[in-house]
Amino acid sequence: MASRESVSELILNKSDLLALDIATHTGYYSTHGFGTWNFTESKKRNNNKQHQDFRNTILGFIQDHGIKQIVAEDINVNNHFSDMRKLSEFRGILFEVCDELNLPEPAFINVATLKKWATGNGRAKKPEMIQACIDRYKFYPGDDNAADACHLYHYYIRKFRIT
Repeated sequence: MASRESVSELILNKSDLLALDIATHTGYYSTHGFGTWNFTESKKRNNNKQHQDFRNTILGFIQDHGIKQIVAEDINVNNHFSDMRKLSEFRGILFEVCDELNLPEPAFINVATLKKWATGNGRAKKPEMIQACIDRYKFYPGDDNAADACHLYHYYIRKFRIT
């Protein structure tokens, strides 16, 4: 697997990137699609196999679209233990998928850094992040998860000058 130092040395196009706001409702954004995947555990939706559903969805999207780099929002849970545990589980699955596909480790962006970059306010609320997507990119996200993924995508391509 590539080291963190080599991630910036990869030659990437915009179509090689997948941005994720990882949670039970995972926002995603790429040139191949965008929206929110619902990984709520239920007998009807995923036979109570939430982690397998997360893994299969991410793995399938990466393989179907030739994704070479993942960028994701770093974990920020405001002292909610169950949120921290769930995000840690999903994050571990994401690392495992990247290992299996021989992709570099995901790039994680600090939440406050992303909010400051997107809105000018490192403590921006969800409606502000959604409005910033509309104002900056003329993108109307379905929810705050898709908005965060959109900002992650644009932050990363600007930071690394990906064309």
